[in-house]
Amino acid sequence: MPEIDVSWMLEIVETAGKLALSHFGKTKGTLKPDESWVTQADLDVEKYLRSQISRVRPDDAILGEEGENPQPESPIVWAIDPVDGTRAFNLGFPIWGVSVGVLKLGVPTLGAFILPAIGDIYHTDGKTSFHNGVRLEPPRTQISSNAVLMVSEGAHSQLSINYGGKIFSLGSAAAHLCYVARGSAIGAFDQASIWDYAASAAILQVLGVPFRYLSGEAVDFSALYSGLPVAEPTLVCPIENFDTIRDATTYHNEN
Repeated sequence: MPEIDVSWMLEIVETAGKLALSHFGKTKGTLKPDESWVTQADLDVEKYLRSQISRVRPDDAILGEEGENPQPESPIVWAIDPVDGTRAFNLGFPIWGVSVGVLKLGVPTLGAFILPAIGDIYHTDGKTSFHNGVRLEPPRTQISSNAVLMVSEGAHSQLSINYGGKIFSLGSAAAHLCYVARGSAIGAFDQASIWDYAASAAILQVLGVPFRYLSGEAVDFSALYSGLPVAEPTLVCPIENFDTIRDATTYHNEN
């Protein structure tokens, strides 16, 4: 198969973002058996993205939060979250987005994440990462009393954190990770699934930001193809801050 056309990838993600935005404030979600929310926007956006990817890249595998996900047999896997931050979307908060990541042989390589309600898009072509078309540089955020650490609701109940800065939770794991990429946040704790991580992990990898579990072990993304959330929270931050943040954190492992 030919290389993935990044311009085409951005085009379908931007169209998906417009489709999701057309539902914003007009649809109410329902609870799935796992107590997470799903809306008509989730279903319509994933259907659109699957159809576009399958049409252009029929040999690639696709994993999506709202669809059937057999174990991928292709070396190229697309991981789709049609609305990352469905709870925020459902309640009218603006921090939610469409996340599309590409993994090659289990490594996040390409990806885009769009936040339609605020007009932001992050992406990587595998060599450079961008925010609204402007090249991102490796983040060098310093730990201080005003440094922001993102903690998702998935990780919040598992952790006690006392690192001396500020803690934010905006409702979207992908958004949290993109704020780390642009240097707005010093790091992010999450406990999410492959479709939450794939695009942002590709963006961060280009910037030299490691994707690790709290234990320090690197995340094996191919092990997440089952769609289950990670068993242990991830801590994503510039390497020079990892030990300091980890040492200020207590993990209440329920297993």
